[in-house]
Amino acid sequence: MPQIKQKVSYREAKLQNWGNSKAVRLTKDILEEAGFDEAEDTLLDVVIEPNRISLVRKSKLTPFQKLFVGYKGEKPETEALWDEAEPIGKEEW
Repeated sequence: MPQIKQKVSYREAKLQNWGNSKAVRLTKDILEEAGFDEAEDTLLDVVIEPNRISLVRKSKLTPFQKLFVGYKGEKPETEALWDEAEPIGKEEW
């Protein structure tokens, strides 16, 4: 499957004091380009690496729900491996 290239753009933002913390203001056009709705509050995961902080939209699915993404309720296929296996020793199939 060929990889789909995604548009990547780079912008400059300023890290500023905000009380006892630091803050980065994201402009409306940056949020729109990234696919965020300005009227909606959004939970983000903060990924911290040396010299990099990434903000990623938090998934609304629980880890258990993620296991079933794409599942349509069909019965899983049986594995042919067990049908082809020959007994070793005194097993009986």
